[in-house]
Amino acid sequence: MGKKEILTKAQIHHFGIEIVYSWMQNEGFEILGVNPAMTVTPQIVARRNGRLCFVVVRTVFYPDRPSLADDREFFYNLDHAEKNDALCYFAGVRLCNAAAADAGDEKGMSLPVKGADFYVEYEGLKIMTTLDRVKVLDDEGLKDLDEKDAPPGPGNSVSKRILCAAFRE
Repeated sequence: MGKKEILTKAQIHHFGIEIVYSWMQNEGFEILGVNPAMTVTPQIVARRNGRLCFVVVRTVFYPDRPSLADDREFFYNLDHAEKNDALCYFAGVRLCNAAAADAGDEKGMSLPVKGADFYVEYEGLKIMTTLDRVKVLDDEGLKDLDEKDAPPGPGNSVSKRILCAAFRE
């Protein structure tokens, strides 16, 4: 049996962008531009409902999970989007070698073999934001998240306050 050719990091990255691109088209986004370069962000610029959207795509193979490199990368992309009056999204794509997964070969599941079939784990776009940018919609319209939007009590964390504000009736 011949040696299997392995996909490069650039090919894996490009494959992930293709997956996100197709999903966005199906969801009604108008794609304005795509840049598959690994060193440039965002990878996809689009518009939906009149709003500009920047999408940062990261693609990995099982068992890794897609993520940004660090906080600096997060804030760079968020600030870049804000300067352009755009929403910033993260699109994480995780791939798995399908033949290895079907055979129960845990080690082989992480092999990006060129021409192989892959299982894709993609959960859609995740909005990138910080607490100071979060807004709450109530009877008066859209407003900044405020301490009064969270019920008082001990152990009331920031994430609990956001959750309470987002789902209160």
